[in-house]
Amino acid sequence: MPLKSTRQQILDLLSKQDQVNAAEISRALSVTQADVRYHLSRMVEEGLILTEKPKYSGRRGRPARRYSLALKSKRDNFDILIRALLRSLQEQYTEQEKGQLLMNIAGQIPGEFKPGGSLGKRLVQAVDQLNLQNYQARWEAHADAARVMFDRCPFAALRPEFPELCVLDTNLLENFLDENVSQVETSAFLADGFCQFNISQKTHTG
Repeated sequence: MPLKSTRQQILDLLSKQDQVNAAEISRALSVTQADVRYHLSRMVEEGLILTEKPKYSGRRGRPARRYSLALKSKRDNFDILIRALLRSLQEQYTEQEKGQLLMNIAGQIPGEFKPGGSLGKRLVQAVDQLNLQNYQARWEAHADAARVMFDRCPFAALRPEFPELCVLDTNLLENFLDENVSQVETSAFLADGFCQFNISQKTHTG
């Protein structure tokens, strides 16, 4: 069984306790407070957890900030469902079948959205659409190829456990742009949520 990420362990801990602070989480999970605070800040931004008003303890200094699970995290089991579905994908399908399934899923995500015009215009439209879907996407023009960067990918927390999601992002860009897309591993590739893709125009023969 794969180990749970720090993020998931924090959510599990919060599901069992009403409020905790970073020091308490650090001790419970044997993780540094700096690492805990990083994950807490990201989960607050995403609305998974809430910052509670510190309780006055009578001691000197500022009371430690406490955190609780957001209602939507308590109500929904999407995280459990998604992990179960992805684990089934890993265990029950061949590489070819996984590739086809991910391509089909990527084709459904955009809905009726389809960029048009030159590659530059399609890139602008695709980036705008991705940012509406909680990516932090941008693109740059380079001499060899256009590049699309994700400073944040909404699947980043699942990516170490399910690297297939990177294939999904590649397929998604190919559907948006109707061009060849390849993911580039960089020194920052392992940073949380960062991805980079090269876009090379298809050769059309008439």
